[in-house]
Amino acid sequence: MRLFSQLLLLGSLVVVSNATTLKDVIEGTLNNNINLKSLEIQNRSLEKGYKSVENSFNPNINVGVNYLRLDGDTRAVQIGSTTTAFAKFSVNLYDGGKNSAIRDQKKYEYESSKLGLDSTKKETVLEAVTLYFQTKTVQENIKVFQEKAVALKAQYERVKTKYDIKMVTIDEVLKLKSEYESTQYLIEELKYQKVELLQNLSLLTNSSINSLEDSNLPDLHDIAFVDSSSINSLKLSIKAQKEATNVVLAINKPQINIEDNFNLYNYSDYNHQVLTDLPDKQNQLMLTLSYNLFDTTTKDKIESLRLAELASKERLEYQKNHEKMLYQLAIKKLTTLRSKIESLKSAVEMGDSVYDIVKIKYQNGIVDNITYLDALSTKIYNTALYKQALNDYEIAKANYYFSSGVDYKKIVKFL
Repeated sequence: MRLFSQLLLLGSLVVVSNATTLKDVIEGTLNNNINLKSLEIQNRSLEKGYKSVENSFNPNINVGVNYLRLDGDTRAVQIGSTTTAFAKFSVNLYDGGKNSAIRDQKKYEYESSKLGLDSTKKETVLEAVTLYFQTKTVQENIKVFQEKAVALKAQYERVKTKYDIKMVTIDEVLKLKSEYESTQYLIEELKYQKVELLQNLSLLTNSSINSLEDSNLPDLHDIAFVDSSSINSLKLSIKAQKEATNVVLAINKPQINIEDNFNLYNYSDYNHQVLTDLPDKQNQLMLTLSYNLFDTTTKDKIESLRLAELASKERLEYQKNHEKMLYQLAIKKLTTLRSKIESLKSAVEMGDSVYDIVKIKYQNGIVDNITYLDALSTKIYNTALYKQALNDYEIAKANYYFSSGVDYKKIVKFL
């Protein structure tokens, strides 16, 4: 018997060790979430795109060989076959600022993407925290309604015994049985909700989560509101749009290019008496100045980009107001839930006291089963609401922390 008890204790320890803490959920989300990994890869792609245009002069060196042959009737002054080895160096001395604008555009897009990734990480962590405490609410409600089921079953069996000896009527038995079965159905519904929530948590963390430990968020006060990563990302996107406009405007500015070609020649199948002074090597330097006098597309392209930038600025203004509103509502939500928790705490205490009194009276036949069930339902309802309010408060804390706009990494350190 002692060995059996030790095995039970060991089994319970294993269950506890397999339970997942809030810290595990957050770390798992940040390290393993597939969507976040995808965004990180996309971010590295933008970084490489930026590095590919860092040099605004865009120097270029090409080497190669070509072979030219003339077949058929050729004149005496023509060469039948020519082999040329070449090396060509070219550079943009001035392109109207096009390459510089492309470089800055890629830079702003990359930096915007990094901040966008931070914003997505914050939102994903908040989603994980919300799911965590929603699951805790369901877990605790299962326990609460299981407690109700135990009480109902005990009363049902007591009344059933009385019915068997004709002390009570059948309707009293059926009422308790109906309430018990309804409670059992509700428990099964809650169990399904728990499985669904745990599956969503498992998806976010990319790991298997079967149970949760009790965890709470720390109490942080007076967090100042700052512009979020999302806001700063949008600001950089607007800068990138402005540079896209500069890329188009560069078309209407002077273009200066320099190109140097060095060639080595080899000839065959030609008249050596006529062609006596063929070069073996040759260097060609070319400086080009060009200017676009007219085109039909630049004006509309610039207007399109200008309107897109204007739309982004309007969206930025809305986003700023929206985030400030969420921050202020998050503070108000915390205050409201604190009051709600205090009220529900009193309601739970009162409901427990009333139930204890009514239970004794019911068992002594002083009150009917309707009064008893009403007291039991009130007790369970108040307890469930209280448990939910406690977890809602934890979710509200998370919303307050993350809506402040503070870097999510600083916030996560406290979680």
